[in-house]
Amino acid sequence: MKRLSIATIALMFFACNLYAETYWVASAGKPSAKGTENDPFPTIQEALKRAGGGNVFMFQPGLYVGVQVTVTPEYAGTPQQPTVFKSQEKYKAILHGSPTHNIYVRKGCNWVIIDGFESSGARYTGIKSDADFTVIRNCRIHNNALQGIEAHNVSGTVMENNIIEYNGENLQFSHGIYADGDALVIRNNIIRFNSGWGLHLYPNIANSKIENNLIFGNERWGICLYSKPETGSNRIVNNTIVFNGAGVAVKNAHDEIIVNNIIVNNTRWIFDKAGPIQNLDGNVFKKSEALIDYNLCVPALIMAGPNNMSFDPLFLDAQKGVFYLKTNSPAIGKGSKEYAPEGDFFNRRRTEERAVDLGCFPYEPSLLSPEIRKSWYYQWPFVFKGHSETMPDFWELSKQ
Repeated sequence: MKRLSIATIALMFFACNLYAETYWVASAGKPSAKGTENDPFPTIQEALKRAGGGNVFMFQPGLYVGVQVTVTPEYAGTPQQPTVFKSQEKYKAILHGSPTHNIYVRKGCNWVIIDGFESSGARYTGIKSDADFTVIRNCRIHNNALQGIEAHNVSGTVMENNIIEYNGENLQFSHGIYADGDALVIRNNIIRFNSGWGLHLYPNIANSKIENNLIFGNERWGICLYSKPETGSNRIVNNTIVFNGAGVAVKNAHDEIIVNNIIVNNTRWIFDKAGPIQNLDGNVFKKSEALIDYNLCVPALIMAGPNNMSFDPLFLDAQKGVFYLKTNSPAIGKGSKEYAPEGDFFNRRRTEERAVDLGCFPYEPSLLSPEIRKSWYYQWPFVFKGHSETMPDFWELSKQ
């Protein structure tokens, strides 16, 4: 397959579905349905069989219990017209309790977009894709038995703007995201409280971007990346990696860039005290292996990089899981523009004039106001039983 750049992939997805039809699915749909909003299909399998790939399938709010959404190659999309599965309202189409994966895109079913679902209680993985050019965005993926998201040996897959939390039952084999391949983009996600790694990028990943993610409270590594030997060229930039078992680990490093991150207090895993960034090959990183600079780390990094620092980042309320930067944070304006992502966590395009802050959340004074958090349950940014509507939409806060 001809390799496409990450920028080209993004443009294709944004310029898609100009002529696609929209079909509707609802848990209360009828077998004789026509697939309209007022007469929705009862299952996605029925909708796909009747409509085919390259269309938009809109899921009405509701609880879809014990259903595995399986998408096979005959329903693949195209760069100009992907197959889209979308929740009509964010997190309101709830896929729960599949005997395997709640959503499974099989190998060869390329160009699929999965948008806005809640995926929970699967016996295996919340959302899994073995296909190239899959986009998984705006989903809340939680309390699945293995991984939150899984994608192996894929090209051009994008995972963005998701909350991935409380997944897995095993410290070693269950993770928030478990993925590898070429030209992956993992950005703007909140990955927290998973039983193993936050991101386990294994066995080989190359030419990929891991940027603007908040990764905290995972039992093992925040990020564990196995770079493709002699290829590498992965970027780990502008992430906030806090209170995990350990920070960042890289094996087979080759032309990696680890820049503009906040990596602090990752000491939950008592058996590994290797420091914030570890070379799994057992040596100090060589210049040809990794550029490691402009990071704020506690404890301090013991390696090259004249712009690395070690200070309290001054989060707004780390004890409650609120990692916005206070006005006097030493992370403000200390990042490298050369390596910063094109956009920030809030999906705003960066400007030349604006300084680059460290970590995933750019300094935004409006987010420090107590008014922003008044609807949160006792100002905790999580779902609480009986108070599910109080969890903030982090990606919309800066637009208020």
